[in-house]
Amino acid sequence: MPRLPFLDNTTVTRDDITCRIDRRPKRCSVQYITGRRERLTSLGCEIKECVNFPQYFPPYRTARVPERTHGCGGSTTTTVAAAPHKGALLALPFPYNPALDGLRAVAVLLVIADHCDVTVFDQGYFGVDLFFVLSGFLITRLLVDEIGATGRIDLWRFYLRRLLRLTPPLLLFLAAYLLIAPLLWPQLDLMSHVRDAALVAFYLTDYSQAFWHNPKVLIHTWSLSVEEHFYLIWPFAVLLLARIGPRGRLVVLFGLYLLASAWRIYIYETQGWDATYYRFDTRIDGLICGALLATALRHKDLISERAANVAGVVAWAALTVCLSIGFWRAPWSLVIMTNVAHVAAFGLLVSASTKESRVSLVLSAPPLVGIGVISYGMYLWHYPAAIYLRELFPSYLTGPIVLGFSIAMATISYLAVERPLQRYRRSLGGHQRNAATKPAAVGGEQVPQTAAVATTT
Repeated sequence: MPRLPFLDNTTVTRDDITCRIDRRPKRCSVQYITGRRERLTSLGCEIKECVNFPQYFPPYRTARVPERTHGCGGSTTTTVAAAPHKGALLALPFPYNPALDGLRAVAVLLVIADHCDVTVFDQGYFGVDLFFVLSGFLITRLLVDEIGATGRIDLWRFYLRRLLRLTPPLLLFLAAYLLIAPLLWPQLDLMSHVRDAALVAFYLTDYSQAFWHNPKVLIHTWSLSVEEHFYLIWPFAVLLLARIGPRGRLVVLFGLYLLASAWRIYIYETQGWDATYYRFDTRIDGLICGALLATALRHKDLISERAANVAGVVAWAALTVCLSIGFWRAPWSLVIMTNVAHVAAFGLLVSASTKESRVSLVLSAPPLVGIGVISYGMYLWHYPAAIYLRELFPSYLTGPIVLGFSIAMATISYLAVERPLQRYRRSLGGHQRNAATKPAAVGGEQVPQTAAVATTT
């Protein structure tokens, strides 16, 4: 790790510090240190080795480091980090924000309603754009946190966490699909179903759907492929962005967003709807929009409750416009309404980052949070049921049946597959579902909390 001087010449270690607070062994996650080494020893910390954290994302960084045990009366090793300058912030991991699960619920419910042909929600496919912006936001925050804490990105760990998060539920779904699909869609031969499942398993359905109109049944998995391709390249983009200043990062990301949007419009004008709607390169602008917000939104105190409420009003208005006139296959839906949906997701995330905002209170409602927790499974399971049942029943029956089926299957998947793997994924690092942590006091000073913007990723 590079050794960089801080303004007050304070240096501490990530791993090799043992600490006693108030002369008692005490578990501490992060401490706020502004003095020199003598300040550490006065707190009862024994310095084993001194290493500086690189200042990639000043002035806010999250120090997330492993715990180890070193004597000191059997006390637990604490994570002690040095601030880059007096008054800077080293905060605890971002606490879980239930409003983001609520936003996931809104997105998946819109998509299910659209696929079930529920009246008034024919434009619910814009829920996918909400997903994209939210994913770009969360993944970028995760990567930024890791660089801020360690100066690098552990690519193996990042890709393994993504694999464990997405692939096991997907494989369970595909196994069930291969068992049932030949009975429900006998007009397609078995090899067609196997081919489609293989396309899904290898995350190729965005381009296969855009160019060859395959798969036939599992069309909805194109969005999973888009996100998976984003995960493959984005860690390298974040590492490059870390080399430039904060304002430069925002300018670059905003420029990338404009270029990606212009590329989507160009492809639509030259190649048509299908070749534009499903592809990763034409849908990456939503993910970049979320990354832009993740880079800009560093601290909750920067957004007042009033500003958050205004952002929420603008967001709901933008989403209402999308759901009102963003008709499927209408030219303006891909040319204009997609960006309006990004504005809606951007505003909802800004508003949700302030706990007291009206949007945050609404999205934090327990029913929405519960649906948000299992939203990935619901998205996987709902579509085959929807396209089969909507041919048999009217929409007012199809919607509730598909919703109930999706919740049931997603709950089974969550309890049987996703939750057992959560513990292992969390041991690899990253955001966790923990309660908001109180500010840590060191030497009579309190460390303010960062924005409550994280969720399980």
